[in-house]
Amino acid sequence: MKMLYRRFLSLIGAGVVAFSVAGCQSNQDIKNSSSSEDNTSVSSSEQKQDKKNDLSNAAMLGNSYMYGFDTYAVLPNTDCFYVVGLNVRTAFEKSMINSDIPVIEELNKDKQYDEVFLMFGENELGWPNEQAFLDGYGEIIDTVKEYQPEADIYVQSMLPVSAEVSAKNKDGVNNENIKKRNEHLKELAEEKEVYYLDVAEIMQDENGNLPDGAATDGIHPSISYYKKWAEYLMENVEQEK
Repeated sequence: MKMLYRRFLSLIGAGVVAFSVAGCQSNQDIKNSSSSEDNTSVSSSEQKQDKKNDLSNAAMLGNSYMYGFDTYAVLPNTDCFYVVGLNVRTAFEKSMINSDIPVIEELNKDKQYDEVFLMFGENELGWPNEQAFLDGYGEIIDTVKEYQPEADIYVQSMLPVSAEVSAKNKDGVNNENIKKRNEHLKELAEEKEVYYLDVAEIMQDENGNLPDGAATDGIHPSISYYKKWAEYLMENVEQEK
């Protein structure tokens, strides 16, 4: 896997990737500074757009949150491998609909991806032993590295839930617990030398909850939030190979 890992650490927690364009002006350029500035502005904007990764050779692996990407087609060229209720253990056991192999084995076929995005954690919030979850996630990462050696691997943060869902605290699903687990996922990503993406930052209100009206069940976002999510991924993936 070809990663510029140390440079990517500066991206953690950032909403977008910033690109700068530097240049030198000649005396003639200075005389025409007004038009030059306009042209530079357009050029910079176009260059940024050109560098955005459309994730056309990417895969997603995980739980029911991946269902929204598949259903809403906000990343139409990205392959989504998921099972509702999937966790870091059952990823090695359960298969997708119309498939007879464990979902993680979908990454062990002929196709090689540039990026693989992982999404686990919500179904493990009720586990009494958090270390079992982290160990299982580490095994997921190791297996993806084996199956997709040239891919950049991204651990995505768990998403917040609504204030109402958090207050019910069913099976350990509350935002305080989610925040704590995300801190540990960030540490795990660093340990495994893969990328961490703080998707939660664009999915929460000022109190750290999934905003009111963002999801009918208080958990799984609506299409507008999946569009934000997709845009965040495209803007924050590593561009250089």
